[in-house]
Amino acid sequence: MQGDRKKKLEYFWMYYKIPFFAALFVLAAAGYFLYMKAAEKEYALNAMLLDVHTDVAEDTLEEEFASCAGIDMKKYDVLVATSLLLADGTSNYAMACQSRFYGLVGAGELDVGMMLENNFVSFAGADAFLDLREIFSEEELTAFPGLYRDGEGRVLGIYGDELAKIREIGGYADPDTRSIAGIIYNSGHMETAKQFLLYLNGEGYSE
Repeated sequence: MQGDRKKKLEYFWMYYKIPFFAALFVLAAAGYFLYMKAAEKEYALNAMLLDVHTDVAEDTLEEEFASCAGIDMKKYDVLVATSLLLADGTSNYAMACQSRFYGLVGAGELDVGMMLENNFVSFAGADAFLDLREIFSEEELTAFPGLYRDGEGRVLGIYGDELAKIREIGGYADPDTRSIAGIIYNSGHMETAKQFLLYLNGEGYSE
């Protein structure tokens, strides 16, 4: 009886050890993938402040906004990119940043975009930004220092030069340039994007 069992094990090892280890590898890989997927946090906001030129770290802004908006960063990610550039449109880095912008917009994964006025107007002409009157009341909009309206009268952005948070972090400080912030038309987090614009204006937010 013992000998038969030993022979069966030897037979199995001789003919099935490769598929056996292959199956173990597949199971391990699947387990790792499921673990990583479960550990991956959904993001509550993805914002790009292009050409902002600030010394304030991204994670500082992310944590401060999350606290302001009541977002639990143990459950959700907040992404605020401040190191991306568009102004020098001919450089490889600027072109890569532009591609990243287009890619995130196309995938519906970008909520807020802030950039120099000429870049904003270009993207606005391609209908990249939401009419802010869809999520802000007229009273709320009057609290901002300046609004960008297109030729059709739509309120597509907020001028950033006088926004309290932008001034605090020293962003867009060049007096010869203007910046505009807007909400991406297909944002999946409209309410949080609204909160972020209020945050840039130096306002707290509460329901």
